[in-house]
Order: sequence, then C-alpha cells, then structure tokens
Amino acid sequence: MSSQTLVLPPSLPWAVLEAVLHGFRRHALLYGFAGIVMVADLSEAWVLDLPFDFQMVKLFTGPVLLILAVMILLGLVGEIIRHARSGNTGSVTLALWHKLRDDYLAPMRVSNAVHAFLFMSAYMVGYTFIKKAIPAAHPFSWDGSFAQWDQAVHFGAQPYTWLSFLNVPLVTFILNVNYNIWFFVMFTLWFWQGFSGQDSRLRLHFLLGFTLTWFLGTCVLGTVFSSVGPCFYGRLLTGSDPYAPAMAWLATANQTYPIWSLNVMNELWKTYETGTGLVNGISAMPSMHVGTSVLFAVLGFASGKRWLGLLLSAFAAMIFLGSVHLAWHYAIDGYAGALIAIAGWKLAGRLIDWARPELRAN
Repeated sequence: MSSQTLVLPPSLPWAVLEAVLHGFRRHALLYGFAGIVMVADLSEAWVLDLPFDFQMVKLFTGPVLLILAVMILLGLVGEIIRHARSGNTGSVTLALWHKLRDDYLAPMRVSNAVHAFLFMSAYMVGYTFIKKAIPAAHPFSWDGSFAQWDQAVHFGAQPYTWLSFLNVPLVTFILNVNYNIWFFVMFTLWFWQGFSGQDSRLRLHFLLGFTLTWFLGTCVLGTVFSSVGPCFYGRLLTGSDPYAPAMAWLATANQTYPIWSLNVMNELWKTYETGTGLVNGISAMPSMHVGTSVLFAVLGFASGKRWLGLLLSAFAAMIFLGSVHLAWHYAIDGYAGALIAIAGWKLAGRLIDWARPELRAN
C-alpha cells in the first residue's frame, strides 16, 4: 500500500473551508433565531441586573464532543465489521481511511457539524440564562392553580393517584431510568440531524423546531406560568401538600432501587435557594421532557422511518408517565408540552418555506 493513499487530497481543506463559509448562509435562519434569543437574554440580564452565566454552555460542550468522538469510533468499528463481512481482502486501514476522508471529513458534513455546534452554543447561552432567571423575572405563583386544574381535568383526583398501579419499586426505577435516558435520546437525535452530511429540509426543520419548542415552552410560557411542579409543592406553598403521598412513595422505592430523581430534586432546590450550583433552572409548565419527546416522535415519522416513529412514540408515552409518577410535573404540563412541540414543528416548517423555499422538494 502506497503511503500516498493515506494523504489528504490537497483540495480537501479548501473545499471544507469553502463549505463552512457558505454554511453561514445556509444556516442564517438558525443563527438569526439564536441572535433573537441572545438579545432577549441580554435585555433580561440588564433589566433584572443579573450576572451572565456560561456554566451550562460548558456542560453542553463536553457531552457534545464526547458523543461525537464515540459516534465516530462506533462508525469506524461498523466499517471494520462491514469490511470483514464483505470478504474484502484489501487493507482494513485503507478502508477506514476512505471512511474518514469521504464521509466524516466530507466538506458538507464538516460544515454542518461546525454550524450545528456554533449555532447551538450561541442559543444555549441565551436559553439557559432565561430559564435560570424565571423566578427572578416572575416568582413562582401558578402551582396552586395547576394543582386544582389537574385535579379538575382528571375527574376530581390527582393524576398520580390514577397511576398508583405503578407503585412497584422496580417499575418506578425503570421509569426513572427511562427519564434519564431522555438525555441520551436527545443528544443522539440531535447528532443524527445536526451532523448530517446533507443539506436537507428535515435537518433544518428538526434543528429549528427543536430550539423553537424549547424557547416557546421554557423561555416564554415557562416564565409566564412560573411554577415548580408537584415535587416542590410542599417546599414552596404552606398548608397541606397534596403530593406528599407521591413523594413518600418515591422515598420508599428509593430504599429498594436508586431513584435518582430525588437527588436531582434536592440539588435543584438547593441551587434555587442559594443561587449557586450547576444543576439549576426550575420550570414545570410546560413539560419539555414530554414536549421534546413528542417532537422526537414527529421527527421519526417525518424521516420516513415508521418503526422509529413508533419506537419514539412509545418512549414519549413512558416519559409522560414518568413525569407524573416521579412527581416532576402536573399532567397538564405534559399535555401543554405536547401541544408546544407540535406548534414549534409547524412554525419551523413555515419559516423554512419562507427563508429557504428551495428545500421544499428536498
């Protein structure tokens, strides 16, 4: 094997640079929206006289780079397996090099990766600040009303009581594991579209719909309907706590299996009281765990992979059950989150048709 076969073509770096530069125009809609969120962030920081915080951006950067490395490694392992199964007697090293050169280092993929990362990092600066500032902008005040509405909508009983059949330690543990898996699913789908090698409408639709859903759900409605959720009801409001039995069950289940939500709840409340800590930003209405999970299912069906849409729909249903059973959310938080996700997806589609009509047939 000639050593020249492992040398990058001289034209590739320039092709990548050209694709990255052209990528700013292709991603103008995403950068424009991130800019709007940043302006809202800076305005709120000025009005409320709050310091800027980049901690959550650091938390975003680390997992993104780690998952990217893992995905590339898995891709290369997959290429080795494919090469072995094909019966090809050629060099495995050369096959891996071609995979890197022609796929992972392809100009369009590198450009998409750069802009997905830059746009999302800019967006995260604004989003995380606005979420953390919710109690300063609008002190928590809706929990009493949401508790009453939740009971009224569910035939006079709190929704968690309808789910009492789930009060089995192993079931509670599984729902908690699934709730945590949400982070992995979110990052995986974001990578799938964000680092795609194609300039597709589906990719742009998901990235814009994803961030629009978060912004409308948390930054706008989360601020207007400022609330802490069932798990913190007794810590915020005086008097009888209708969610004490739900929290008591979680403590009981925790004696058999680790219910990690309890530790996260304690950290969130500690950060709320002290104003310091990495785990921050309490916001119950609407549920963005449920909202984004519904958006994931929409993406699955929109991609033409019916099996994926069905799988992600089941995942969204389990996230909804977990959000109520684990006392993170009122059930109406989940209903609202699902509606916001659909609205965010539809609004993203309309904006793309306006800004990039050439992608309609893509």
